[in-house]
Amino acid sequence: MVLARAPQRAIVWGFSNSSKAPITLTMNNKVYYAMRSSPSSVEPNDATIWSVTLDAQYQEGPFQVKVTQPLPNGTLETITLDDVLFGDVWICSGQSNMGFSVNRMFNASTEIENANKYPKVRLFAAADVPASTPQEELIRIGMQWSVPSNTTVQGMSAVCWLYGRMIHAGLGERPMGLVHTSWGGTNIELWTPPEVLKDCGVTQ
Repeated sequence: MVLARAPQRAIVWGFSNSSKAPITLTMNNKVYYAMRSSPSSVEPNDATIWSVTLDAQYQEGPFQVKVTQPLPNGTLETITLDDVLFGDVWICSGQSNMGFSVNRMFNASTEIENANKYPKVRLFAAADVPASTPQEELIRIGMQWSVPSNTTVQGMSAVCWLYGRMIHAGLGERPMGLVHTSWGGTNIELWTPPEVLKDCGVTQ
């Protein structure tokens, strides 16, 4: 995956079913201690949300991130994220024009063949699953964080991919995280928080 580079301070977060056990995050030989939020109705099993705000990272990595929490039986539960880069993160959202995939574009075979030349571009996609209320987490993931390859790039948004790899090259091969979340024919109101629509007097 790719997290936002300096001067931004990236936030790593997750869910925990224990409100008391301390959670630590280790990256680049530094230990961070997580902060917790109060549980809400949208979180799974009344879990709390923990978060860590990292120091601004000027090095691109790759880094390994380890999150650890002690369990009641005395063992340690650890989640490890490998090959984490710091760079620019772009949300590619829209309708069918943004959803149009690489494997349908002009010169697709050449683009797919060359995809593995960009290992510092990382791809992620949300699945098309609707929700009637705001969600803290994606209901389903379309593609986990992936390195571009002849396979992973095929279903990626063509606009998102071409834009991302071009600015990656133009900025000295800076890492790029491309998050594809688009749905053909959807109205902007469907992507807007309910409280914003209410403040603007918009009803759906």
